[in-house]
Amino acid sequence: MRPLVQSETGELMVLRNTLAKQVNTRAIGMAACAALFVFAPPVVGQSTNEPATVEQSAQGTMPKARITKRDCKRLIRHQARADVAYQPGVDVRGNPVVSADASGGFKIPLPDVFEFNITKDLTTYLGDDEDKLAADKAAAIAAEKTVAATNAAVTSAELSLAGAQTIAHNTAAAAAAAQAAADAAPNDAALAAAAVAAQQTADTATEGLTTTQAAFDATTSASTSNDTAAALAGAQSAKSAAEEIGYVPDATATSAATAAQTTAADAAAADSAAAAAAKVVASSEGMS
Repeated sequence: MRPLVQSETGELMVLRNTLAKQVNTRAIGMAACAALFVFAPPVVGQSTNEPATVEQSAQGTMPKARITKRDCKRLIRHQARADVAYQPGVDVRGNPVVSADASGGFKIPLPDVFEFNITKDLTTYLGDDEDKLAADKAAAIAAEKTVAATNAAVTSAELSLAGAQTIAHNTAAAAAAAQAAADAAPNDAALAAAAVAAQQTADTATEGLTTTQAAFDATTSASTSNDTAAALAGAQSAKSAAEEIGYVPDATATSAATAAQTTAADAAAADSAAAAAAKVVASSEGMS
């Protein structure tokens, strides 16, 4: 067998480089290190971390190789085991397991267009000024109150008009009957006087109906223009005109008249609040 090292330090360096290139596995590298340590034990007193050297034996001319722990680390390279990489379908011990994506998973069919209702006032999240937002809300509330008030006024006026129409129809029928009776007894002065009085009552009722109709028309016109005060005034005028000719409001008509007054007051308060909120916005914008 040829000796591993036959010359001085230069030949040892060649040997080390050759071993570094040829040793590719952990087992071969460890075997090489073990062999070198067996055949060339370190000199007493020499550190195992010192670089490899060649020195002459005191009893002969055969050189001795010295290889350190650092030299072994250069020869041995870590190679990862194949079983440490993830393998689908098996656990860490190689036992078969069910895949996480069982049967392709559950798929939900998605529509091409998503539609949903918006019930929240999104202006709150759009960065609008708080004062402006408050003013807008106050204006919206005032508008709702105005609609409620004008509708209540129209309802009240409509009931008053219906009552006046009934009075006018009844008095006209009574006048016609009285006149027929007087005509049947032309020499009966009492029947003649009754016929005259009945006709006067009918004429008054007709005039009252005309007045009530005009008040009702004014109420509806004010409602169209969202004029709460004018609508309430028209409803009250219609009720007064109907009552003058004998109309007596029932519970429904009385409740409608009260609602007209209440909602009108609410609308006026809401208008004031909206105006105040708008003034705050105008002041903050330097437009007051």
